[in-house]
Amino acid sequence: MADPEHPPDISDAADHVQHVGKSPISAGKPATQQQLMAALTATDVTIRRLDLLLSTAAGQERVLATVNYVASILSHVCGSTAWKAFQTKLLLLARIKTRTASYTSKPAPSGSKWAALSSLASETRYNLRLFGLLPLWIWGSETLKNPPEDPIIYALTMLQVISNVIYQLLENVAYLASKNVLPKRFVDKYGGIDKWYIWSCRGWFGHIFFEFFVLWRQHILRKRRLAAQREAAITSETKEEIKAEEKEALRLEIRSWRKSLVNNTIWAPLCLHWCLDQGIGIPENLTGLISFMAGAWGLRDHWAQTSKA
Repeated sequence: MADPEHPPDISDAADHVQHVGKSPISAGKPATQQQLMAALTATDVTIRRLDLLLSTAAGQERVLATVNYVASILSHVCGSTAWKAFQTKLLLLARIKTRTASYTSKPAPSGSKWAALSSLASETRYNLRLFGLLPLWIWGSETLKNPPEDPIIYALTMLQVISNVIYQLLENVAYLASKNVLPKRFVDKYGGIDKWYIWSCRGWFGHIFFEFFVLWRQHILRKRRLAAQREAAITSETKEEIKAEEKEALRLEIRSWRKSLVNNTIWAPLCLHWCLDQGIGIPENLTGLISFMAGAWGLRDHWAQTSKA
């Protein structure tokens, strides 16, 4: 073996290469560097996309909501009897139960940690929604200045604006009162903080209720528009040129419509559950999962948009 401080002669190395080929170390080093650079590049791209996603209010809400709901799911899973039984089986299989008897006799803290993370994300969302009345004002203002052509859509949209204002205003008052920013005497005089939250959810449910009619009306109008286009007397060449563009626009329109329908359908029973004092029987350990399902499509679309920037 050569002395580490004195590398072997080049001629010896050349003879060695002739007999056994390239050294695994010399051959593997460039490949390792390429893999490292590829990993760093992929990490850089992911961080840039995440930064772009968090640079918008909608992106922040989607990320925080995902953290909130996923942490809630993990909290209930880690605290369930089935998970604890599974952990015990793993300890038995690993034959370390005797070494960790004193530890396993205590409740596992993992569930409480996930619950704390879920609570933190939820409270952050409450804080950010304190400014939620501003975009609602803009939505109502733009609707009044540029009303939809269809009078039914226009009326439904204004009802949704009013419902959302009720939801956000009541939630803001209840949240600020719970933090002692606003006097609790006024809130307690009209039912207490919990009652204000319930009525806030009822305002949100009003938005969901009217959204079903909006989607129904959009479906009717789209069918009429497509029927009118098929009957329109245009030349075959123009028809072929327009067909590709309109086909893609129609695909995106239908996809957006279906996305709203799925989101609304998933939220409706959960919001109704929160609207009632006794609920409708949805288990608490499923609320995080249902909420995550409602927002999963939106998160996927927001993340996909960052790749186009």
